[in-house]
Amino acid sequence: MKRYDVPRLVFVNKLDRMGADPWNAIDQIRDRLGLCAAAVQVNIGVENGLEGVVDLVTMKAIYFDGDSGEALRMEEIPDAMKQMCLDKKLELIGTLAEIDEKMEEYYMDENHDVPIEELKASIRKHTISLAFCPVFLGSAFKNKGVQPLLNGVIDYLPNPTEVKNFAYDIKGKEDDEKIEMEINNKKPFVGLAFKLEETQYGQLTWIRVYQGKVKKGS
Repeated sequence: MKRYDVPRLVFVNKLDRMGADPWNAIDQIRDRLGLCAAAVQVNIGVENGLEGVVDLVTMKAIYFDGDSGEALRMEEIPDAMKQMCLDKKLELIGTLAEIDEKMEEYYMDENHDVPIEELKASIRKHTISLAFCPVFLGSAFKNKGVQPLLNGVIDYLPNPTEVKNFAYDIKGKEDDEKIEMEINNKKPFVGLAFKLEETQYGQLTWIRVYQGKVKKGS
């Protein structure tokens, strides 16, 4: 993802397993992967006691009820967790303050009172620019934390018009001549076959389309 400049979110999974420690995982993300990362959530419980997460942006608790966590319930943060959540939100703002002057002002302010939309905008801006990586928590098997993660994809990752993709013009005079791709079905087709798979129906080719369109038999 670094090689191809892909903006990313991180999901710390399997917090329902014995010995789960999301904060150790986040430390490793910073130390071993060299990413500027911070949690945007705090887990409510861990291992067999995992119930949900606290959203540090809105400062609301999200519980996942039902056998497969399909029912979302919003509540106030439990009293016993309020101080930890405040500390982790300050850590989030402090991490953003290293790369965002506006967040630095809020971080230096005693109240650290960042409007929700400004905090979300800062996370989105620096995630898209590859300067920051928000970390989500949960257990995918039990569907705990999955919906907030999907919401994070919408809130923090770029849509196709917000990133630039380039290709090499093989018909150009220079072998390394780059041209920018356009999201336009009328332009010449440009795609990347990134995976081949043998199936009972024959070879299946996975293609990422960057420009134009591809039809059956082409």
